[in-house]
Amino acid sequence: MTGDHATLFTAAARHADTLTRARLVLYAGANLPSPEVLAAYSPGLGAMPSMGPSFDKEQPGTELVSQFEVAVRQEACALFGAAWAEPRLPSATLCNLAVFHAFARPGELMLAPDKAQGGHLSQRRGGTPDLAGLACEELPFDAAGLCLDATGAARMVEQRRPRLVMLGRSVMVRADDIAPVVAAARAVDATTVFDASHVAGLIAGGTYPNPLEAGVDVLVTSTYKTLPGLPHGLILGRDPAQGEALARLLDARFLANYNAALLPPLLRLLTDMRRDASLYAARIGRNTATLARACRARGLPVIAPEHGHTHQMLIPIADSEAPRALVAALAESGVIIGLCPDITRAQGAALRVGTQFLATLGLDAPAMEPVADLLAALLTGPMGVRLRPDRPAALPPAIRTLLAD
Repeated sequence: MTGDHATLFTAAARHADTLTRARLVLYAGANLPSPEVLAAYSPGLGAMPSMGPSFDKEQPGTELVSQFEVAVRQEACALFGAAWAEPRLPSATLCNLAVFHAFARPGELMLAPDKAQGGHLSQRRGGTPDLAGLACEELPFDAAGLCLDATGAARMVEQRRPRLVMLGRSVMVRADDIAPVVAAARAVDATTVFDASHVAGLIAGGTYPNPLEAGVDVLVTSTYKTLPGLPHGLILGRDPAQGEALARLLDARFLANYNAALLPPLLRLLTDMRRDASLYAARIGRNTATLARACRARGLPVIAPEHGHTHQMLIPIADSEAPRALVAALAESGVIIGLCPDITRAQGAALRVGTQFLATLGLDAPAMEPVADLLAALLTGPMGVRLRPDRPAALPPAIRTLLAD
């Protein structure tokens, strides 16, 4: 082992502690799994290939893998109120790609979120749908309401008669009203898909409306944002026939093998969420509401609703500021925040602030006051933030104490 590599391995071993004690992680698309979830990782389950349906795999000695597949499906269905679940894909991006291939044909139309409103690369034109040969058109957005334009989207579905309708985004500061869109899609025989990667933990905890209960056909999610697990993908749905069609596609053309060692951690995550999701999701909502209110009180611009918060709020960036340089400077001060489009103004950028990581650490609403103090010390500008020239060079003692506790 070279000296350089030894340094890397040492840094990797310490990285989780660095994130939890020496950084303030406000990144909306990240989380840390619990020690119990990490302890459930089972390398031996991934040592052998496990190709094919549960209990009908090509390889001998894979019965335990099949048992875990069945158990994960049962727990996922119970948590989200689904009729079927597919747990074998490693990310939500690949889940979306599989859904595209299973339920649409090349050249067919999908209506999807626009990039400017937080449509993820796996959802929108120019991204993963292109790999499936789909034509994409953008759903309308209500910038003033900070959500999907439900009436306009339903009308568009009726007029354009798509094969797929993709709902959900990577920027979601409040819940969308999807019922009119789902009804319109059903009327034109379109399949509805909701990408819940950012809000799955809130759905599980009851603070974000369950899209499956609203009639969405297929729900796709990752497992490491508001679900505090290891990176993985999960697909769920209401119609068992669609689940069977998807599984046939995966077994025949899409999924020769996968890392079954991740099934036990996923099972632990799902069972833990069935027990704790409501308290956890409520804590996230309180954190976001308190942080938004506290930042406004300190003169920072905030994009968030007055009620019905998710794990996200946005802080618009001044047009004169270089967004990536701003994020890099914040990281140098110990604060990890990501970028997203400013959903209220064309071509604008914003800081996307997430509170789920802090909720996983056990921090509740009162802890958001010193977080707001720090953001105000780092940023200035009521119409769009800039970096303060005299910003603190590192996390202040109040934040370090907060994280240490």
